[in-house]
Amino acid sequence: MAAAWVIFTANQTVEVLGMSFDARYSYSPAFKFFAYANAIAFGFSLMSLFFMFFARHALTATIYFFFFLHDLMMMSLVLSGLAAGTAIGMVARDGNGHTGWIKICDRFEKFCDKVTVSMALSYVAVVCLLVLTVMSAGKSRQI
Repeated sequence: MAAAWVIFTANQTVEVLGMSFDARYSYSPAFKFFAYANAIAFGFSLMSLFFMFFARHALTATIYFFFFLHDLMMMSLVLSGLAAGTAIGMVARDGNGHTGWIKICDRFEKFCDKVTVSMALSYVAVVCLLVLTVMSAGKSRQI
């Protein structure tokens, strides 16, 4: 949730020659997908945590298999959002001379710093989801 919250609040306005320019996550479809993927994964993971807490005494290998599928889908969702966000983040940081896209991180430092923090938090989330996926796969082996 932290990665989604940071990207949702990432915005910056810069004035150049009396004109105002702003950068927001919502201006890029890739950043929107990244933010929503993290928020959705958080919501579904929170629901599975509540289920695990309330039904912990009735857990069978079959239920662990469904947790494995859930963890795998959430990891895939976050990883795909992270890949899209990272690709656009690299263009924002470095630009692309072949297509004429200029870099913006030299003008929108605060925005780019927040996006970088959000990406780092999301990478940590992917690692945690990978560990959860492996653990639930191990628990479901008794089917």
